[in-house]
This record gives sequence, C-alpha cells and structure tokens, in this order.
Amino acid sequence: MNVLIAGKTSEICDSIAGLLIDLDCDNISTFTSGAIVRGVDISRFDSVIISTPLSDEFGLDLVADIAKDAKNGVVVLAKHEIADEVQKKIRFTGAFVLPRPFNKAMLIQTIKLAEVAHIGMAKLEEENRQLSQQLSDMKIVNRAKSMLMQYLNLTEEQAHRHIQKQAMDLRKTQRAVAEDILKTYQNTKEEE
Repeated sequence: MNVLIAGKTSEICDSIAGLLIDLDCDNISTFTSGAIVRGVDISRFDSVIISTPLSDEFGLDLVADIAKDAKNGVVVLAKHEIADEVQKKIRFTGAFVLPRPFNKAMLIQTIKLAEVAHIGMAKLEEENRQLSQQLSDMKIVNRAKSMLMQYLNLTEEQAHRHIQKQAMDLRKTQRAVAEDILKTYQNTKEEE
C-alpha cells in the first residue's frame, strides 16, 4: 500500500507515519504543503491522509481537488472541536474525517474504511459510465432506425434487424453501423 501524508510539519507527518507500521505500507510519502501535494501524481497512492491545517492552507480545498480526480481513500485529521464542521464542508468528496486525538487502531480502521468506500465508488462510477455509453448507443441506433423507417419504409423490427445484420456482417458495433446510416441519410436529406 502506498500512502501520502500531508501535515503542517515534518514531525506531524512522521508521527502519523509511525502509526502506520502495522498497515503493511510499501511507500509512505510526506508533504507539508498543499501546493506541493497538488504537483504530485495522487493516483500513485492508495490512501491520502491530510492532517489539518497544512503549512500553506487549511487543507479542505486540497481534499476537494484530490477527491474529484483520484480514486483513493482520503482521511482528514481535524481537531475534535471542528471535526463536525469539517465533515459538513467536505461531505461531497467522500473523504472520512477522524477527530484528534485518536489512537492507532482508529486511524488504521478509518484508512481501511476509506479505501473500501473508494473502491465501491470507483465501481459505481464505472458502472455509471457504461450505462451512459449504452444509453448514448441506444439513442443513435434509434435515430438510425427512424431514418431507415422513413427512407426505406421498413418497420421498426425490420430496421432493427437490418442494423444488427450489418453489424454482424461488417464486424462493427451497432452504433458504428447506425452512425454510418445517419451520415448516409443526412446527406440524402441535405441534397433534397
């Protein structure tokens, strides 16, 4: 496991790193500046721990920046008095807030929970992407069917079968065949 730790000082980062000995970490990288962290390839890390405040910012904007691009677990360490407020501000990011003071077991458990949550989120995002692609494909195929029905006087079933057969014969996707049909009949429409 690769872990990125950001804190106000090197000493804070080192003390957090010391708590992670039991976590079987391959690499622990520490930073004291949000600006420097933004220049790092966050995707290399499985988990990100941000101990607020950092030396150059509080750290919540950094959490938001990391969460929108990365697929890793993010844990934010905040003073007990402001932990609820911090959680409200970053709830949309999927980051976990751990109030200070905390013990080693709490930190490790929170890191593991954040990791599991982000794995689940990544799966949902991929599923959402696939469903969006399928919906887009269906829209294009349906438009092509409409063109075939309009210009070749086919029924919907015949138009659907025509697209399927072309896709199999040409070893193309139904979407690619549908796009070709749309190009053909849109050119015909423009010539009229």
